Amino acid sequence: MSSEWTAQGALERRRIAIIVNAKSRRGRKLFAAACEGLTARGFEVAAAHAVRHPRDLSRVLAETIAAGHDVIAIGGGDGTLASAAGRMAKKPLVMAILPLGTANSFARTLGIEPELEPALDVIATGDVARADVVRIGDSFFINSATIGVPARIAEDIPHGLKRWFGRFGYLSYAVVKFLKLEPFKVRISIPGQPDIVDDAVEVRIGNGPFVGGLRVIDGADPESSDVIIQLVRGRYAAALAGVWAANLAGWRPGRGRIREVRASNFTLSCTPEQPISVDGETGTCTPVLVAVEPWAVNIIVPKGTTAETRAELELPELPWDDGAVVE
Repeated sequence: MSSEWTAQGALERRRIAIIVNAKSRRGRKLFAAACEGLTARGFEVAAAHAVRHPRDLSRVLAETIAAGHDVIAIGGGDGTLASAAGRMAKKPLVMAILPLGTANSFARTLGIEPELEPALDVIATGDVARADVVRIGDSFFINSATIGVPARIAEDIPHGLKRWFGRFGYLSYAVVKFLKLEPFKVRISIPGQPDIVDDAVEVRIGNGPFVGGLRVIDGADPESSDVIIQLVRGRYAAALAGVWAANLAGWRPGRGRIREVRASNFTLSCTPEQPISVDGETGTCTPVLVAVEPWAVNIIVPKGTTAETRAELELPELPWDDGAVVE
């Protein structure tokens, strides 16, 4: 690839590859619509892959990059986007977002309306921003990682429940996990600072403000070179219930319930050890090293926006009947 390569120049060539996580009905249906929509907007769709098995996504992406495609649209949920971003980081590539998941938190962070047609419009008319990618253990995330009820849900939620009943199924399962919730002790070790130790019922690490499609970490910004760590403090499940009730209502939780820390490199451990949901994906557990890789991936964002203006955009509420989910 030319040493004169620029992200904006690559986008202006109007040549794009598409990779969609098509394990659900919605993904398979919208794959064809995405190809047609980009063609109608003046792009040459030089390669297109509807991947039925998530385990094949990494291989297909690697082959697409090796073939010389430098603008690649990734379709799926936050986990799919995070996996792709980790592999596209620090390379002469541009990532476009097709938000085909349940909550589409990262698309919301970027100010992209979580529907196909508006997302295609952003790809066709948008600017290129450079976003942070966060390494957590052996994985990456671009939006958030959580410990607590979300991680316990992601750990063993039956796929059919989420696929066929969408957010209603997800929230029903959340109630089951909430009733079994037990607090844990958190230790955050930041180089050059005293360790932070607290009792918690949930931990949120935000590269963006949205968790589960709700804005809960104000100030988290994927262009800031750091993350915000939120500790939901307490020794009883009721503490978490109050915080999430406030989040759902759009209020700030009660004083003392949330402790926030900013960091770019830290170790996170819990007693007892806890599973971590990494942009909705499982397999990572404490203790872990978390490190921000600043401005690591080129991503198409709505034209003329900045991190500040995108944070103020009003986006549609989450749908409650979106069965057939792509993650």
